[in-house]
Amino acid sequence: MFAFETSQILTAAAIFLRISCIVALLPLFGDNSVPVRVRILLSVALTAGIYPILPSAYGAGVSLALKDVAALSLLMMRELLIGLVLGYTAKLAFDGVVMAANMVGLQMGFNTVSVFMPDSEEQTNGFTALHKMLVVLIFLALNLHHIYIKSIYDSFNLIPIGQAVLRGSLNVQILEVSAGIFATAVQLAAPLLVGLLFATAALGLINRAVPQANVFVMSFPANFFVGLFIYMALIPLLPGWLETHFAGSNQHLSTVLSLISR
Repeated sequence: MFAFETSQILTAAAIFLRISCIVALLPLFGDNSVPVRVRILLSVALTAGIYPILPSAYGAGVSLALKDVAALSLLMMRELLIGLVLGYTAKLAFDGVVMAANMVGLQMGFNTVSVFMPDSEEQTNGFTALHKMLVVLIFLALNLHHIYIKSIYDSFNLIPIGQAVLRGSLNVQILEVSAGIFATAVQLAAPLLVGLLFATAALGLINRAVPQANVFVMSFPANFFVGLFIYMALIPLLPGWLETHFAGSNQHLSTVLSLISR
């Protein structure tokens, strides 16, 4: 029979609480297409893998909080907040990539027909769905998800349970990361948007030269083929860009961890 002390059980519970909040917001793992049971099992597996390799004195904060219910509740709330902050920071990296596809899909005319995405439980254009599936495949093929799994472990090394310090500069950092998704979206969508801009300018010249031509009807297939051609030409460059992008996301996570740590 295994005998566990109350402090050990509560320490594992605090670790699970932080990990489950991070997993719930992580790119890919936190999507609605992933069943809740799978996310819970993943959180339990990560807790079981991380708990044994932590220092023996790691749960000192929990031991001190056992004497006071209010202190224990505050400790658990801190773990919840840490998990939400780290998960939200990681999620923004994927949101910028999806926003770029939405911008391009709108210009290419894909918004006239929408498809239902099971992972987001909402309708989106076909180009966004294609782009997101391609990014997910590259994301897994390059093992970029290891960045977030390592960040979970690093969070426990830098921020022991009950010893987090929330600094005022953390709000500034989160706002900067949130604003960065727009820069990411524009950076990724810029080549296609420029190409579509030139295609629109060419159609405008055709309209001036041949007023009888129905440029409005011609614009739909023209924008579709021009955008798709540029996108296919840029696909070989996408893995390298994603590696750089998620390396930047890892740097943001490290900055956030440093602002929360003691």
